[in-house]
Amino acid sequence: MEKFRTIRNNLLFPSLLLIIVGCDQTFEPLADNNQYHFSIYGYLDTAADTQWVRVGTAREAIDDVPDPAGITVTLENLQTGETVIMQDSLFSPENFLNYWTTSRIENEQSYRILVEGTNGKSSHTDVTTPTELPTPLVLVNTYRPFGYSVYIDDVVEHVADIQTRWYVIINPETDPLRKVYTFTYRPEVEHVEVYGGSYTIFAPLEEEAGHIEASVGIKDYEVVHRQVFIAAAGPEWDDEISTTGDLEYFINSTSSNVVNGLGYVVGIDSKWVPYRSCKNENESLAVPCPEEEPFW
Repeated sequence: MEKFRTIRNNLLFPSLLLIIVGCDQTFEPLADNNQYHFSIYGYLDTAADTQWVRVGTAREAIDDVPDPAGITVTLENLQTGETVIMQDSLFSPENFLNYWTTSRIENEQSYRILVEGTNGKSSHTDVTTPTELPTPLVLVNTYRPFGYSVYIDDVVEHVADIQTRWYVIINPETDPLRKVYTFTYRPEVEHVEVYGGSYTIFAPLEEEAGHIEASVGIKDYEVVHRQVFIAAAGPEWDDEISTTGDLEYFINSTSSNVVNGLGYVVGIDSKWVPYRSCKNENESLAVPCPEEEPFW
């Protein structure tokens, strides 16, 4: 349920349902362009218990409330032929439609998301989920700048996202306000030959802590927990996408993998692990920490 709420909350961003036809041209409503019927954004995560995708409809103005009536969103496993109708959710005041299902998404499978209207117009996208993501190895750096290196086995074809997250309580004794600070490192991923071949990033602990302290403005905040989030993507991944967060809201991208529409959807496999090092039973060898659920 925590993962369900986290994915749902991560999707709550403003949505723009207008497109730019050219860099030097003006905005045109989707209703005036027969080439684009719907927009579809998001990802299918094999590790999530609930899948969410965002669907945009043609509207006269971006502040018009979209009407889910007459829209059907179907998720189909192209290998098995199994289909499920996704449920709609309208979030206000952002005025966008999210469609969700609790159907299980499997690794190394291809899925089609089909959006159909009663007017006969439809858009769809096909995505393939990656192989299972091996649990990453987190190692403490004993030299300055102090921090952690995160190693991801290079059996992963596409590293879609890698983040560190700090869960912080501000003024724990007087005002237990909870905040999450996220630091994204996917653009900094490098390939190394150690540990049999890995992708690696360095997370500067002191730099991240300094950023949080400057943001909070006080030193007596409480760090409740820290986590590392990693996502591997299937073959549809575009390296121009900076993080999986780019797939959670409508963007004016120059590329799209939606037929008769706009948007981008990929298949991913994600993991959450503690933001620390772990060792084996003899305390002699660094090993991947056990996988966790999102903390908040």
